[in-house]
Amino acid sequence: MSKILDNVHKYKITKTSDGRWTTRVKDLTKPDGTRMIRRNNKTDLYAFLIDFYGLIPEKCVKQTFGEVFTEWVEYKRAFTRANYKPLSTLTIERYENDYKKYIKGTELESAPIDIDNMTLEQFIIRIVSSKQMRPSAFGNLYGYITQMYRYAVRKRYVTADPMVFIDKDRLKGFCYVDDPKTDEERIIPSEQLSAFVTILNKHISDDPSYMPAYAVMLALYTGLRVGELVALKWKCIDHDFIQVEYSEHKVRENGKTTLIVGEPKNRKHRTIPLTQDIETLLEAIKEISVNEEWVFADDKGRISADSVSGACKRYSHEARIPRVSIHRIRRTVSSYLNTMLPREAVSAMLGHLPTTNERFYDYDISEKSEKINALSAVSRKVTDFKSYRMNIKIAEAK
Repeated sequence: MSKILDNVHKYKITKTSDGRWTTRVKDLTKPDGTRMIRRNNKTDLYAFLIDFYGLIPEKCVKQTFGEVFTEWVEYKRAFTRANYKPLSTLTIERYENDYKKYIKGTELESAPIDIDNMTLEQFIIRIVSSKQMRPSAFGNLYGYITQMYRYAVRKRYVTADPMVFIDKDRLKGFCYVDDPKTDEERIIPSEQLSAFVTILNKHISDDPSYMPAYAVMLALYTGLRVGELVALKWKCIDHDFIQVEYSEHKVRENGKTTLIVGEPKNRKHRTIPLTQDIETLLEAIKEISVNEEWVFADDKGRISADSVSGACKRYSHEARIPRVSIHRIRRTVSSYLNTMLPREAVSAMLGHLPTTNERFYDYDISEKSEKINALSAVSRKVTDFKSYRMNIKIAEAK
């Protein structure tokens, strides 16, 4: 009923202290042109309004899930045009692509928007199973549907949000799961890191003017995101800190991709303290710098994130190690820092939440020999099993 009345009834509906529901309707016989309507419950009030406006609920066309999803995307698209730009055009494109990939052509697309939560849950389960969705893809889709239904509630297309009753973790059990990666696959083990840095230093020595190599080196020292590296400005560096205030973003409109510089990923500024190595690296860059604004720039202007990522790929290939990305470097730096600093401090430096740090940026970096030594120390604390076995053998020999 609220959906039907949304574009017809313009007066506020409220619940009074005595539990009754009230609103106003037009009445030209009254001094202010309206009269008060009171009913004992909301349903009775809506029934009166439906009758008052001459609406027949059975003949009203209900919107489908697909129609409301498309409307929600257009609503979100408006946020890419704001000065603050809380959303990127690539995010909107991801909404549309995932809709085509997972929802378009399914029974959910043509289902009425006000389906009950159990029916909606079954639709989602069938999509997850038939599309063999991985957990990360399912998490995105679940987020889209949740946001869309919040929009539908605000628009009064539905009276209650069905997603409130749907357990995300339970549905995740229907996802296709790859074999989990080991910690060594998520970070750069010390031997591989040594080989990578050797190649990186060789390239800096052979071609001192190639800026992406210096950006990779700064990533190894700081764990900065690739977009933050290439958007770093000289004015953001003082005697004590690097101020992380900007990041590169891709904007795609009408099939054309444009690179812009805006706020960091989470729109929060942070600082990275300068070490002696970082100062030495920045001094070396300053000596060959051709741009007074951007730290990483050549005679063509500011370098792009793609150029830095490409350099990482080439150097790891030359070092004959698994592909190194800036994000893998970021996880490695975070894991080393987590052995020495509280998670809250590491999270502040790298620009994410402590829970995110714990789940995605804290991996085992210990060498095998370190683990053996640590376990040996534990065994000595508990019981010296080696000596115990030796005593047993001596006793048996006697």
